[in-house]
Amino acid sequence: MTAPSPQAPPPTAVPSDRRDAAERAATGARVASLAAELRAAGVPAGVTEQVASVVRMAGLDAVIGLGAGMLTDEQAGAVLLDALIDARRRGSDSAETAAELRAVARLQTVVLQLLSGLATTTRAAGTGDRP
Repeated sequence: MTAPSPQAPPPTAVPSDRRDAAERAATGARVASLAAELRAAGVPAGVTEQVASVVRMAGLDAVIGLGAGMLTDEQAGAVLLDALIDARRRGSDSAETAAELRAVARLQTVVLQLLSGLATTTRAAGTGDRP
């Protein structure tokens, strides 16, 4: 009688909770990066929120079709256009992209409030004029 042949181990699957955590981390990194880029380009959080609404209503492809001219400032529009094209490339639909843009707008607001509070605190402490 021959010995049974060893069976191959089952394929290793990444547990869904680890995969979900990795996806949330990647989304968080995208949101933070885009919020920083938009803030540097001078895009207010309200504009990001408006674009999110248009993406949800008109669809991602329709907004991408507007090109960088979707915003008055062409450079800021180019930053946003790149983010929308990246979302489409990742397979995000309009609702997912709108939700991500809304998260970016919230982060933009928080950062602006923190920076405004820091500037106010610095001026009140009298440290803003020191060399």
